[in-house]
Amino acid sequence: MNLYQASFLNAVRQFPDNTALYTEESSGKANRSSAKTFTYQKLFEVSQRWGNYIAHFNKEQRPVAIYGGRQWHMYAGILAILSTNNAYVPLNNKQPANRISKVLSQIDGQVLLVAENEDPTELLQLTEPSLVVIYLGADNAKWLSNNWHHQCFSIGDIDLAVTTTSSSTSTPIPSSTLTSNTRSLSDQLNDAELKLKTANHFAYILFTSGSTGVPKGIAVSHKNIVSHLGRLDELLRLKATDKVSQFFELSFDLSVHDMFSCWSKGAALYVIPSERLMCPLAFIKQHELTVFSGVASILSFMDRLSLLKPQQLPHLRVSCFGGEKLLTNQALKWQQCAHNSRVINIYGPTECTITATYYELSDNQTIKSASVPIGKALPGLSTILVTDKQKITSTNTLAELYLAGDQLVEGYFQDAEKTQQAFITLITDVGKTPVRYYRTGDIVYYDEQQNIVFHGRNDHQFKTSGHRVEAAEIEDAIVNFSNDITWCVVSAQTEIAGNTRIMAFIETAQVSNPALHSDDINQQKISELRKHCLQHLPAYMVPDEFNLYRHLPRNISGKVDINALLNNAVPATSINKTSNKFTPKEATPC
Repeated sequence: MNLYQASFLNAVRQFPDNTALYTEESSGKANRSSAKTFTYQKLFEVSQRWGNYIAHFNKEQRPVAIYGGRQWHMYAGILAILSTNNAYVPLNNKQPANRISKVLSQIDGQVLLVAENEDPTELLQLTEPSLVVIYLGADNAKWLSNNWHHQCFSIGDIDLAVTTTSSSTSTPIPSSTLTSNTRSLSDQLNDAELKLKTANHFAYILFTSGSTGVPKGIAVSHKNIVSHLGRLDELLRLKATDKVSQFFELSFDLSVHDMFSCWSKGAALYVIPSERLMCPLAFIKQHELTVFSGVASILSFMDRLSLLKPQQLPHLRVSCFGGEKLLTNQALKWQQCAHNSRVINIYGPTECTITATYYELSDNQTIKSASVPIGKALPGLSTILVTDKQKITSTNTLAELYLAGDQLVEGYFQDAEKTQQAFITLITDVGKTPVRYYRTGDIVYYDEQQNIVFHGRNDHQFKTSGHRVEAAEIEDAIVNFSNDITWCVVSAQTEIAGNTRIMAFIETAQVSNPALHSDDINQQKISELRKHCLQHLPAYMVPDEFNLYRHLPRNISGKVDINALLNNAVPATSINKTSNKFTPKEATPC
């Protein structure tokens, strides 16, 4: 079943007058923002009208890209694309134009939707194939009148263009698009479902970073995401009366979790403004949200500012965190802050359609690991831990996590080589049927309750003094040093002489500004950190550098930007580059 039909259309039938979407957009005047609210019926009507335009210009049913940020036009545009049974491709306006142009080139699209207040001039200049560009804003954007090799239309002026070209096509645009629609909602819904009979396999395509510098596309089918929504329904138990946050960028797959878990139940989606993402507490309180999802690192930011105080968010009843490690001490603080809420740690790569495993915090179970377990597989999915080509079941044994089930995508978009490397077929037990697995590249282990605990990435491994080292093990040791440390990222670089230099980038509230105070306080903390690491790690794993930050830089997905740190794009408040010569790494036997 089509994603649009399985989630949104069903909600329109049942709850036409419920709020479907709420957004706040800055007006640029005295920091004021204008709020927009759409009922399910209104959002449906907009998506149908825009969908007819898209279908008119996208005869070959290629993927349709949409460019913007957090405007309401992006959400209506996604629904419009899905209403034509085409895959949507979200393009993030925070990313460089040359990177986005590579995405457009890969999908070979015909139509590009542009949200209000966006200027895609640089992107269009870099894009060679001619596109039909539809500007969804109500204003007269200056870039529309430039002499492009693309066809550019404003949504307000597109009727004339459609009317003049419809006569020459075998499938003219429905007249109901060009005039006020007086038909009943039931008739409109029936027509909308008829349009979904055309065959198109994919619901959306998301692009992640690629090892060659070219973005890597992951195409998710309707079957993948509809199966996932069924499992989310059982896990989250959302209701039509819920108010659900939309935290994630649309190019990040957890945005699909936010949107369609909400819309499939007739609930209200509240898009958190960009300026409130790092600290959404006030927004949650103001709108009395009942469901919140976010990345774990926002907890570290709020924790550092001592904002996670008990019983602040009484209306929240479900909280989900995903995308990166959820530190146990911060999850427990959030549990007290949102004291009526279930707190769920969700895990899953885009290749397995968002969420594959989950762990729900409970009062009768003590978490012994520094990070909250990622738990067990959702019903109907399966996990195995593999090391040295052997399936392992023992506790506290590091291994790579493999995933299987109907949420696994077919592979990487138009990249058979990468698909073959990441997706493999195995017979894990004698006499069993072969099973197709995705190799996540995530290193995990079973705890005593057979919950899976995330440890690190296999591509975050490095060698030093002949030893293979996991960066995550060092990170855990540093985080456990003090509650003042809210985040840590460890990386390694090979020097010209061939030596491996280990660097720790640490976010901590207890860091002094050397411009105002003596740097002795920072040096003392670094000295204590080194001693702590020597007590918990082999000497060869103790970092050569401890870099202290009040706030680590984040990328558009909310994750720590390790590249900015390694390139010294963000200087540390205090840096100690003294190596561990008094405890030589070579002293530890191999």
